[in-house]
Amino acid sequence: MNRYLTILIIALTSALMISVKSCNDIKQERNRFSDNQRTLLDKAHYYETQNRLSVASVERLTLKTKELEENRSELVEVCDDLRIKVKRLQSASTTVTQTRYEFKTIFKDSVIVRNGAVLDTIKCMNYVDSWLSFKGYTSDNVNFNVKIESRDTIVQFVHRVPRKFWFLKWGTKAIRQEVISKNPHSKITYSEYIEL
Repeated sequence: MNRYLTILIIALTSALMISVKSCNDIKQERNRFSDNQRTLLDKAHYYETQNRLSVASVERLTLKTKELEENRSELVEVCDDLRIKVKRLQSASTTVTQTRYEFKTIFKDSVIVRNGAVLDTIKCMNYVDSWLSFKGYTSDNVNFNVKIESRDTIVQFVHRVPRKFWFLKWGTKAIRQEVISKNPHSKITYSEYIEL
């Protein structure tokens, strides 16, 4: 009788442990879905710093590998191109910037000289600053050949947002990513942060 009672106690204890683990897994999945729903409903926040640099603030979206493969095929293609296995990813971030800058410059005549003989004159335009280079010329006043270079530095910060009640702060409410573009001519138009 003692033997059957011991087996019954072991079986019930095992069943209880499996039930508790299953309940914890369901609770974690529910919390993940709740966080993802809040993230998807919350729009990215775009603002400028005091130096007029563009900043985007987005919350983290937590996906499983299978969900990433089903819903973000463009990221999976980039991973394949880089020979990175998706199952080894910790996080992926996408940021889109747009550079728009208007400037005025003067057309100058440039002379083309070969072997001491003047061959032709062309109209040239040149503009350079720390972030943008623009060079162009036209020889027939119809076609304009242009070379534009835009330089940018994108800085990303991932940080924890604590829960708040009046002046008390504790735990973690969300994980946010702040993306800042150092080019004052660029504006961040889209940002997304996915954690696996």
